[in-house]
Amino acid sequence: MRVAVIGGGAAGLTAAGSAKNAEVVLFEHTDKLGKKIYITGKGRCNFTNVCDRETFLSNVVTNAKFLRGALSRFSPDDAIALLNANGCATKVERGRRAFPASDKASDVTKALRRYAENNCARFVTDVDIKRIVPTDGGFTVVRGDGEEKFDRVVVCTGGMSYPVTGSDGSSYAFLKEMGHDIVPPVPSLVALKIAEDLSCAEGLTLKNVALSADGVKPIFGDMMITADGISGPIALTMSAYLARREFPYKVRLDLKPAISAEELDARLLREFDAQCNKQFKNALDNLLPKSIIPFIINVSGIPETRRINSVTKAERQRLCTAVKRAELTVVGNDGFARAVVTSGGVDVGRVDPKTMESRLVKGLYFGGEVLDVDALTGGYNFHIALATGYVAGTNAGGTNNE
Repeated sequence: MRVAVIGGGAAGLTAAGSAKNAEVVLFEHTDKLGKKIYITGKGRCNFTNVCDRETFLSNVVTNAKFLRGALSRFSPDDAIALLNANGCATKVERGRRAFPASDKASDVTKALRRYAENNCARFVTDVDIKRIVPTDGGFTVVRGDGEEKFDRVVVCTGGMSYPVTGSDGSSYAFLKEMGHDIVPPVPSLVALKIAEDLSCAEGLTLKNVALSADGVKPIFGDMMITADGISGPIALTMSAYLARREFPYKVRLDLKPAISAEELDARLLREFDAQCNKQFKNALDNLLPKSIIPFIINVSGIPETRRINSVTKAERQRLCTAVKRAELTVVGNDGFARAVVTSGGVDVGRVDPKTMESRLVKGLYFGGEVLDVDALTGGYNFHIALATGYVAGTNAGGTNNE
């Protein structure tokens, strides 16, 4: 049994190590295995989230149901055990996020490579796969420099995020040629660009705030103001939920989600009573970070030089609205070059969730980000790559016990 694994990232290396009864050849588009792993989690590699299956699935944005079988076969504990067994000690931090104990993503790459090497997988790097041609009883893998025959093929070519790592979407063409529909890829977990001018607060990290949008419940946490928009955990989460919403669209920022509008108004009355002779622009320092005050003043429409003792009730209510529901107009995002993951890819309706085998082409399997599945931050996406790669590899190699 000869198995070709296309793609040398987390899913591909796991598939190559899991195809136990096969001669495995792994083809990598770039000159180095695991390039995207090295930059995952800012170089620390949050490789899984140690939670139960239902909690995990609640953090999957696209096609969660499809992953039930894979998560049953390969759990977060299995991910930790696999890395530990292959020389990578691990630790679990806040939010159940698992990392290599060294805080070095390279140790995860080394462990997954060792896992594949222990299965005698052969690596071929710097190779351009042009086509995969089904033949009687197998496949011909057509490279830029020749072709080779295999019994089965596992496609783990990733999506389009961080194309410099090799995930450039080039595999979609030959997968379409084989009959698979590709859900149009879009960036997800990506910084958002906004129309409003927030340059006064560039670089500011807002703690314990909330973002909401039509159809999306408030998302609580931290957010960062960038040169042209918003980033940080809750902005990335919003980008995932609204990955396919047309630009422009509105999101709402609540700078004080822990208190109601009525409670905020009562606090403003107390603050204003204590600072009645100050100008409006100088009376908000106890309420908000200094750098964002000019933006909130602008949204409120209250003249910044107005004396506090002359601010009307209607104006105070406008200020409450600006603090609790400041509208931001999202006009774009940072694109695939800086997106953490890709939303879109191979339509999972034509893939068997128990085996990761194509329902259209027998002997063709899929793993990782090439599939139309994506999740929130916290180790979920990396684990999806490991789990689907494991299931694809065990089935392609004929080692599935189910």
